[in-house]
Amino acid sequence: MKYLILSLLAFSSLAAQADDHANVATSDGAFITMMAQSDDPMAYIDALKSNTAVFEASGTDAAGYCLTRSGHDHPGQMFIWNAFSSLELAMQAPLKYDPMLSPEQALTELRTVKYGVTWKPLKPFKLDPGYERMLRVEVPGQHVAKFVAGIAAVEQAVQSAGHDMNLGVFEGIGGGKHEANILHVRAVAQDAASLGKVLDEYYAGASFGAPWNEAFALVTGVRSDYMQECAQLYSAQ
Repeated sequence: MKYLILSLLAFSSLAAQADDHANVATSDGAFITMMAQSDDPMAYIDALKSNTAVFEASGTDAAGYCLTRSGHDHPGQMFIWNAFSSLELAMQAPLKYDPMLSPEQALTELRTVKYGVTWKPLKPFKLDPGYERMLRVEVPGQHVAKFVAGIAAVEQAVQSAGHDMNLGVFEGIGGGKHEANILHVRAVAQDAASLGKVLDEYYAGASFGAPWNEAFALVTGVRSDYMQECAQLYSAQ
């Protein structure tokens, strides 16, 4: 399994506070993902809370973290995300602040950066962090559009069933051997109980299970499957 620990995610125009449920889903923008390892993720999160200069330096609109709670590649797996309004701005961010060359000793002592990736959302996604399932999947190129449409259908069906859940699909750009030909699928609920309830209904035969199964019939491989607890740390507004 490849390292997936700390990510700097560059989002589209999703810079509003994450607890604002009125955020509008959009497929604009991009993600920059910086993978790293932390032996003490809570200390690293606390350090970031008290040192927003690293976010300001990159020009991010919003930033936060996701801490892996299940499916770890190793202990302390997590990611930090940053939101931008375009690929143009996202591509420039590592030139303004490069975690691999970070002069911030308080941060470098708490994590080791592994690699970076840029991501593009392939369907509208609402920034509203919570308790999240993330799957890294392989989908043949000729089936990607159908897969994305299928995940959009799942999202609509889950929400129609009364659940506050958002789903996203993201394509990697410049991820080297780690993320080449990989799509990230993210299902976001407000908390662990809410995500568990959706899964209970899925296994009990809920109607939204059919579009999920149809979409994943196009998947030729699942590289990894994580449960993550996510929250926002920073907003430029």
